[in-house]
Amino acid sequence: MLDSNFDSSIKWDKKHMPLIDVEKYIKEKEINFKIDYDITAIEPLNFKTINYTTFAGFLILHPLNFEQALRQMSDAFADQIQGNHINFLKNRIDSEKNFSKYNIKDKEKVRGKKVLVVLTGGNKLKKHCCVGKLESILNKYGRDNVLFKKHPVSHNEVYEELDEYLGGINYAPANSNLFELMKDAETVYSTMCSESALIASILDKKIGHFDLFQNRNTTSFGHINYYIYTTSKPLEWAQTTFASPKSGVIHPLVDIDWKEKVDAYFDYIENLWSFYDGAYC
Repeated sequence: MLDSNFDSSIKWDKKHMPLIDVEKYIKEKEINFKIDYDITAIEPLNFKTINYTTFAGFLILHPLNFEQALRQMSDAFADQIQGNHINFLKNRIDSEKNFSKYNIKDKEKVRGKKVLVVLTGGNKLKKHCCVGKLESILNKYGRDNVLFKKHPVSHNEVYEELDEYLGGINYAPANSNLFELMKDAETVYSTMCSESALIASILDKKIGHFDLFQNRNTTSFGHINYYIYTTSKPLEWAQTTFASPKSGVIHPLVDIDWKEKVDAYFDYIENLWSFYDGAYC
């Protein structure tokens, strides 16, 4: 998970280090599913694969079927467990005055704008970003009031193409800090592919998205962001949902008995899968 081929100027932030033991534990478990890291696919209801990746500093697990992943989160919320995951994030942000997925060398201090648009990586831009919605954002707020943030680990060609198509847009420098730009903004737009909606909500920002509807089911964070974008109180929803083992959200500094939570998740997911075993040809 933390092994990467990033440019030497970009590294995983140190907050992910506690997740290494969790990754090791889940990869060593004997289960009836394939475990893969940070992949997207559309599997049937009787899915074969559990995806794991990082989200807002947590390790998350979910099946590669969007309906089942949403079911996982609704079942977790229904447990109505009093959690502490959002308080943990708030406290970390308050103490560190920063919360970025990547540690970027030689960061450039940039003043943000009223509206921040957090783009996907270049390899996902055309699949997941609705250009019509981006045009409407520019028209609504005015071109000079909107700042676009590229993904820090991505190729630039597709962003140049987007700039040309939209008639010229304001890009933040490549080595700017997303968290700092969010603090300056009033409204943050992102996609199902990004953890920024949750962090922006913690910063008390207005949030919106520009996803292509037909592809929102092929993202690693879609099962969480679906509720972040459509729930009237997203932080309360997350605080309750993340506490349940059924959510697949794990962090050793919050979940004291995190191994038991992982075990309970896989027990739950085996049971969920069994409801659909042989149900459809």
